[in-house]
Amino acid sequence: MSIDNGTSQLSFPLRGEIPSPETLIVRDIDVVGTGALRRHQLEELQKTKKFILHTHESMIPESVQSIYQAELIRTLQWLRPVKTVKKDIFDFLLEEQVLFSKIFPETTKALGFAVNKIRDHYLDEMEWSSWLLQDHWRYFVGFLRQMFPDKPELMETAHWEWVQAWIEIQPFDLGELEKNVVIVNPSLQIVSFSQNNAVLKRDKGMYAFVYSREKATVVERALDVYEAQFIDLLQEDRKYTPQQLTQTALLSDEITPQLSSEEWQKKFFSLCQDAILICET
Repeated sequence: MSIDNGTSQLSFPLRGEIPSPETLIVRDIDVVGTGALRRHQLEELQKTKKFILHTHESMIPESVQSIYQAELIRTLQWLRPVKTVKKDIFDFLLEEQVLFSKIFPETTKALGFAVNKIRDHYLDEMEWSSWLLQDHWRYFVGFLRQMFPDKPELMETAHWEWVQAWIEIQPFDLGELEKNVVIVNPSLQIVSFSQNNAVLKRDKGMYAFVYSREKATVVERALDVYEAQFIDLLQEDRKYTPQQLTQTALLSDEITPQLSSEEWQKKFFSLCQDAILICET
């Protein structure tokens, strides 16, 4: 989006080419409190670009004002804009309509001619209770489930797209890792397909999504029953070293055919490579 003074506004989610001006406009409704991929993208841009931050404090719902103000302060510390400008007005409905098509492109196609009516019905029903525009769509998958209980492919497609959008912006904190203790990536989200999904060209099954800090991307991975077993074990209220985890999985009689110790280890290391499991050595 071009601005009259020669700057350009960044449009999120970031797709395609970055505007050429040295100084770019970002908005609080897109960046305050974000982490994961979006923060990484902004920090990479800081190497060659400067930011002007537009804030919309008067438009933020009262119920989240105190949280917003605290997150704004934290964001200013790492975003380091050259200037902050208060803006009083933006077209909320138009912004959300445009954002919907970016977050849910395949869902938009699947809904066909009904998409605008369904999208706007959701916007009419849901009260804005965040400061980030993207957060307003967090209940959309459940909304579709109520409207179309007999169309699992549609709901699962929307869930797939929402999970990726959600992970892109969340500020996941690993905290202080214990050495040689395996944990599940805190960003882990699971999407299950009850049938082959023709829209997304994915087979029936379970898919894991995580944000990988090392790869600076959202990783998608189909999980087999053995990989899912590792995750199930780590949901229990106990700690595992890599050796303990693979040995416990090896002793499990819940899955057949059983794998050898070496095969379990290969699956464990593969999950670590995709940042689904994390272990500080």
